[in-house]
Amino acid sequence: MFDKDKIGHSFPAFTMTIERTKIHELALAIGDENPIYHDLAAARAAGYTDLPLPPTVPTIFTFWGNTHLWEELASVGINVMRILHGEEEYEYIAPIAANDTLTGITTIVDGKSRRGKDGSSMDILTTETRYTNQHDQHVLSARTMFIVREVAA
Repeated sequence: MFDKDKIGHSFPAFTMTIERTKIHELALAIGDENPIYHDLAAARAAGYTDLPLPPTVPTIFTFWGNTHLWEELASVGINVMRILHGEEEYEYIAPIAANDTLTGITTIVDGKSRRGKDGSSMDILTTETRYTNQHDQHVLSARTMFIVREVAA
């Protein structure tokens, strides 16, 4: 069962630099041929300082940047071996482009437990990561819902 006292708990900050090649590679992988994701001149002609971040890239920030998230969740009692990804949402506050350095702080913002008739339980945990850039400007908030299902003993 989720410990509601953990709501409001923030994990240590992590930092990552957005790499131009990663933006290009992701756009290739998802089949996005828009030149602003592949060519610096095209991005600048469209008004960007560098290759802009495609809209769904923050999903992979957890894997590129916050490499300790699973350990951090485990440290507050979450069974990370039973996590399912529930949903993800982003609120872009300002543009993010290649060569920006982002600092993220992840906070547990909600959590609840549900118990099934068979004795199983399901915890629903929501985190929010607030990202600032190298100018200490808030540029992005990312919310993630995790579902942790425990089977009856």
